[in-house]
Amino acid sequence: MLVIVLKALAIIYIIVAWIGLAYIIRRGLGPYFHSKRQHHTKVKARVKHKIGHEDFHSVNWQIDTVRKVLVFECEDGIDRDYDVPDHVWDFSEQGEDGVLEYQGHLFVDFHARRPHHDMNEAHQRLTRS
Repeated sequence: MLVIVLKALAIIYIIVAWIGLAYIIRRGLGPYFHSKRQHHTKVKARVKHKIGHEDFHSVNWQIDTVRKVLVFECEDGIDRDYDVPDHVWDFSEQGEDGVLEYQGHLFVDFHARRPHHDMNEAHQRLTRS
């Protein structure tokens, strides 16, 4: 009798664990998949704030910027903040304007109005090689 009760409790525990796991995955990935189903939207925007959260890097224990957030002031009057990749963070300055491209709540790209130069081309032109 005790073995049957333990087997029943084990089965109930496994079922509850799977339901909990499914709930966690749905809550975590649901907004991501909802944003991915939406269309890309482009809007004129200005970089309002450049926020870098610093913390110790987990591998080399040096202080590093672990989260890079740009707050955009869009022409539709809404301030949108996004975690951005390194190449956008490094080349964006506060007050710079351009075109923000996003998809739902996900950042896609920011095209600044300033001209972008190819460094290899500039090097060849300056060294005349």
